[in-house]
This record gives sequence, structure tokens and C-alpha cells, in this order.
Amino acid sequence: MLPRVRSEAVRYAREGETAIEHLTLAHYFRPSKDLYARVTAGYLESQFGGVSSELLWKPVASRLALGAEANYAVKRDFDQRFGFQDYEIATGHLSAYYDFGNGYLGQIDAGRYLAGDYGATFTLDRVFANGWSVGAYATFTDVSFNDFGEGSFDKGLRFTVPLTHVLGQPSNKTYKAVIQPITRDGGARLKVQDRLYDSVRSYHTPEMKDSWGRFWR
Repeated sequence: MLPRVRSEAVRYAREGETAIEHLTLAHYFRPSKDLYARVTAGYLESQFGGVSSELLWKPVASRLALGAEANYAVKRDFDQRFGFQDYEIATGHLSAYYDFGNGYLGQIDAGRYLAGDYGATFTLDRVFANGWSVGAYATFTDVSFNDFGEGSFDKGLRFTVPLTHVLGQPSNKTYKAVIQPITRDGGARLKVQDRLYDSVRSYHTPEMKDSWGRFWR
């Protein structure tokens, strides 16, 4: 039986009326010309706290990017304040990103997930000129379909909306959401904010103001 790393989301929502959902300290740096790094510590998300580190290789002119992430995560108390439960785990992934052109981005993440299972996540996103994006993903791990339960494997849709269109001025901030048919414990990854690839890719494609203009015209 898998550890309950995501299937208690309803209890977290019910008992977390005065929750501290996210409280972290992050350090971003550039070890060399094409390397970017991040270290984040604190209450990483509503259900887990800990330490997350990431390294990304992304040359400016390259369609390909490669990354590695290592995390130490501890399950938080249901009230989402300062306490923790006795479940802790080390997770990590190796990632490959590819820009196919015309706004299509592919991503593969392979490694260890929050329940201790090993596998890979495959994602395809479509990014539009105004910064909006929509994508789909599927995760397959060494958890059998029967052990996973209803749905057989983790899958869903995700989308990103730039807050430029809400704030009324150019901004790097975005609203992100994931739609899943059902939440299970297999194939669950730590929800770390501001992972490197999206930030670096935006930095390498300085078209924010042009996109802003196209949206309003």
C-alpha cells in the first residue's frame, strides 16, 4: 500500500482554515554561462516542507535544456501551520526539455516520486503568443495499475495565465492550475514554486512587451 502523500488533500483543506500554505526562502544563482541553479527551503507547499535544489543547463540558442532536481521533503500537519508528521522522503528527477517550435514544448522527468515510486512524467505544452499556455501530462511509475487504484496512472491538464492581463501592465507573474480527474498517491511530485526552466526560458525569450501588444490589439 502506498503512503498517503496526496490522497488526504480533502483533510488538509478541511483542517487548514488558517493555514500557512507556502513560506520559503530561495536562492538563485548562475554557476557558469549556461548553468542556472536554485535552492529553496521552508514550507514548500500545503502538504510538504523541506529543502529543494535544482540545476539547469540551458544555452541561449539551444532548443534543448537538461535539468536535475533533488529534494528532502517532510509531510506537514493537517492544519498547515508549523508542525510536521513522521513521514519524510528524498525525491529527485532528471529532466529533459525541448522546444519544438511554433509554441510547442516537450518535457520528460524521470526519477523518484513522493510515495517512493520510480518512473517518468511526459508533458506536452502549447504556449501562445500572449503568454497563455495549455498542456497535458501523464506519469507512469513502478506502481501497478491495480495498486494505483481508480484511474490506473496519474494524468491531467495544466494551464498558465499571465497576470499581465489582470494587472493591466507587463509582468512576469503567472497563475498556474492543474486539472486532474482524480488525485492518487502514485506518481505524485513535490510542488515547488518557480522551478528554473520556465523562468530561464522567459529570460531567453524577451518578448513580453510584444506579446502584451498583440494581446490587446
